[in-house]
Amino acid sequence: MQKNNLSTYGFDEYCKAAKINTQGTFARILSVNKTNYKIISDNGIQTAELIGQLLYTLSPSELPQTGDWVEIIEYDQNSIISKVLPRTSVISRKSSGKTSDIQILAANVDAAIIIQGLDQDFNINRIERMSVALTDAGVETIVVLNKIDLDENWPDKVNQVQNRMPNCTVIAITAINNSVEKSFNNILIPKHTYVLMGSSGVGKSTLVNNLLEAKQQPTQEVSTAVGKGKHTTTNREMFILPNGSIIIDSPGVREFALSTENIESVDSTFDNIHELSANCKFKNCTHTSESECAVLNALNNGTLSQNEYANYLKLRNEAIFFQQTTQDRKRKGKHLAKLIKDMKDKNMKGSY
Repeated sequence: MQKNNLSTYGFDEYCKAAKINTQGTFARILSVNKTNYKIISDNGIQTAELIGQLLYTLSPSELPQTGDWVEIIEYDQNSIISKVLPRTSVISRKSSGKTSDIQILAANVDAAIIIQGLDQDFNINRIERMSVALTDAGVETIVVLNKIDLDENWPDKVNQVQNRMPNCTVIAITAINNSVEKSFNNILIPKHTYVLMGSSGVGKSTLVNNLLEAKQQPTQEVSTAVGKGKHTTTNREMFILPNGSIIIDSPGVREFALSTENIESVDSTFDNIHELSANCKFKNCTHTSESECAVLNALNNGTLSQNEYANYLKLRNEAIFFQQTTQDRKRKGKHLAKLIKDMKDKNMKGSY
């Protein structure tokens, strides 16, 4: 069977990265509904359901997500998902509340486009927060500043982001402009998967429509009460762009708590601090109180901004807290498993 649809959606590139045996019938998750999945296979777009064994054994984070590759059993015009294939990348955030549960935002993506509106949404700290999650997932960060027609100082905003994140691609656009795709011609690579991330109303769906050169995603007018676009997208959905690249539109994210245990992901995201740390006296320098700390020296002489340093410490402490919470949950899980085993052993001995 020729894999025309699968190849278009990046299956060949995925197989090379994940080292997957291609014997079987496969599909990619285009969107997730409450009770089923919209998938693309070599037979076209279908509706699929999860096989019972997986439905009751997989954890919420292991269930198929938009962008996942799955093995399927086809029947009539529908399919059954029998296996979720290994993920090459996972973008996640910590679920709201005090637990360390995580929510998967997208799987098997090559890069994420963090989009902010310059009407009232611009926030570098939030960009860095999302970028930490992307660094942890091994996913490239692209920053898009939208609605430059509403902010005459937009070049200064671009410079602010570029100074804080010198190794990051930054694009300034007006998404309602029909020629916006020209800004992405040299950035979006065919058969690579990109996911849009940002708050509600920043113009994600408008951008998707213009990149698609067709109105497929619903949009709403800007709210006169708050001056922001209204939330439209309700679930994550995948599209093929005219140049052959793949994009996932997603609902707006209000909160973005880190779900990483890897402190190095925070360090690597802050390019300026990461570069300065190479000159610290101690290799395990925490950049808080050590003598001959290059980061603190830069902070004191003004070459490193207080805002950037404060956000770095905040995200680093958040990652440490998540790490401790996860470790505590694992300890409690092991303790509970031991209690159950001891009870079973005791009951078995008492039966003889």
